[in-house]
This record gives sequence, structure tokens and C-alpha cells, in this order.
Amino acid sequence: MTDDKPEAESVVGGALQESIHYHGRKAARAKSETRRRKILEAALEIAAHEGVRGIKHRPVAKRADVPLASTTYYFKDIEELIQDAFMLFAEKANRELEAFYKGLNSLIDRALVRGSLHSLQGREQLAVELAAYIARYFVQQIRDNTSSVLTEQAFLAEAMREPGLESLAKEYRKAWLDGVEAIMKRLGTNSPRRDAALLISVVSGMGYDGLLFRERFSSSFVEGSLQRVIGMLMGVAPSVSSPDAGNLGGAHY
Repeated sequence: MTDDKPEAESVVGGALQESIHYHGRKAARAKSETRRRKILEAALEIAAHEGVRGIKHRPVAKRADVPLASTTYYFKDIEELIQDAFMLFAEKANRELEAFYKGLNSLIDRALVRGSLHSLQGREQLAVELAAYIARYFVQQIRDNTSSVLTEQAFLAEAMREPGLESLAKEYRKAWLDGVEAIMKRLGTNSPRRDAALLISVVSGMGYDGLLFRERFSSSFVEGSLQRVIGMLMGVAPSVSSPDAGNLGGAHY
């Protein structure tokens, strides 16, 4: 059964944070650091719109509104610029991970206080609450933070071809897996690591649909789907309202 103590919040993203090391020239002054940061932010914007292969010194300098020489001053080559841009993205994502899992753990904490994890009805209710929380976060990312989602996809795809990005990409993915596994342990699922991998795969797959069908992407469909998956992992079957809602206007999952 589940542990009655809060846990897992401190382990989320820990390994990822330890893996974030910038390789470019360090900025000694605040003004220099601001310029360096602008360059990396510009590289992330280009990655979102054109993919990682679109990151080049001249377009980055133009988008960052800095002299072209600045990009070669802070970064010895384009590979180093791309790697540090991914580092910045991972650093931002790590903070979001902590906040995301803090919210999930708060829902579990409240369920533990109610003593509801030890009853079928209580577990069904928690499955519904978790699904609603994840769906709300997930759909908000797709609709309001599309650039970040596209950047993530661009870097992860490039990591399959570029060894310099591979290790950080693996730690980035592992941070998600570790966090969800910790949640699964608290929920008392039978195989927390596998269950975490399954849930992440489901959400990732729906993410592609979210990017493709942004205008018709339905939060109710995402929430209902997550209720089914989380309920299955928790050994319950919460009722799903409007199961066919949000079928993307005819495009089914």
C-alpha cells in the first residue's frame, strides 16, 4: 500500500541540475552576462521556429540584437553555442519540473490526510484529481507555451544525432522518469518504474497530437484519457465523463 509520509519532492530534477554545466566563456560582469544570456535565449527561439539546425552565428546575433563578434567571443563554435542553449533550456525546465511535482505531491498529501488512499472510492477520487492536474498543466503548455514545447522536441530529436547533446538529453528524460516514479511509489502501484515510463509515453504521444491539432486540442479528452491510464495503474476505474469529447474534430487518437 502507500506510504503515509510525503516524499520524492527533493529528488526531482536533482541529477539533471548536476548535469547542467555551461561550456562557453564565462561572463565576468553583469552586462556581459546579460549579453551572453540574450544570445542563448535567441538560440532557443530559433530552435523553436527552425529546429536546432537553424542555430547559426549570424541569425542568432541578429535575433539577439548583438554584434556578430559577440557570439564567437562567448562560444568557440556553433556546437558549443547549441550545447549551452540546451543547458539554459534544461535549467528552466528543471525549475518547472520541481513546481509540477510539488503540485502532484500536494494532491497526494491531502489524500493521505483524508485517509482516502486506503479505500476504493478515495483512490478513484485521487485518480480523477491527478488526471485533472496533469491535463491542465499539459494543455496549458501546448496552448500557451508552445515555443518551449517545440524547443524541447527539437533538442531531443537533435540529441539522437549529436553526441554532445545526448548525455544531457538522457538526464533531462531521466528527471521526468524519476519524478513520475516517485509519484507511482506513493500511489502504491505494482511496478512504479514501468508505470512511470508508460504514463510518460502516453503524455508524450498526446503531446505530438497537441502540437499538430493545437486549435482543436481538447482538455476534456486529455483529462479523460489520463483518468483511464492513471486509474488502471492505481487499480481502480474512475468514471470518465464525456469519453468521446475532444476528438479533435474527427481526428482520433
